[in-house]
Amino acid sequence: MSTITTTAAVRAREAREAAERRARASIAFGRKRGYYRVLFESGPVDAATFAVLAGVPESNAHAWLAEQLEAGLLRVVDAPDGAHEELLLPGEYVPVLLGDRGEPELDGARRMLEQHRDELPRVLERMRSGSGGAVRVVDAAPLGVESERVRAFADAARLLRVV
Repeated sequence: MSTITTTAAVRAREAREAAERRARASIAFGRKRGYYRVLFESGPVDAATFAVLAGVPESNAHAWLAEQLEAGLLRVVDAPDGAHEELLLPGEYVPVLLGDRGEPELDGARRMLEQHRDELPRVLERMRSGSGGAVRVVDAAPLGVESERVRAFADAARLLRVV
């Protein structure tokens, strides 16, 4: 009995590891070919639209998008016409998947951090202690909630094709 259980456990682990390897390979493939940039710039797409935008056969687009969906990197959303579903690259994955540290989208934030890096520990301490004047952060939780609201807003704007 334990041999069967062990064999089943080993097979399950090997299957998980194989799925993770496929997902990593598919992600590397998409990053190298700029597919995440296409998804970011286009907003929600179906396989046919993605194929046209990426310049690949629709069958390849469908297969790659299915791999991303299986890996949990894409979100299924209703199309504006409500007749079908499309796939959206959620905002929380954009900085990682677009390539080299988020590419131009994060350049402004990087410059600001470099410019004020020495001030950051002092400002954070003042915010924690409440001696920062008008700005007072009592708990880190509101910042987490606000971060989630910003991500949701960005996703909603992309869904509406505003950005």
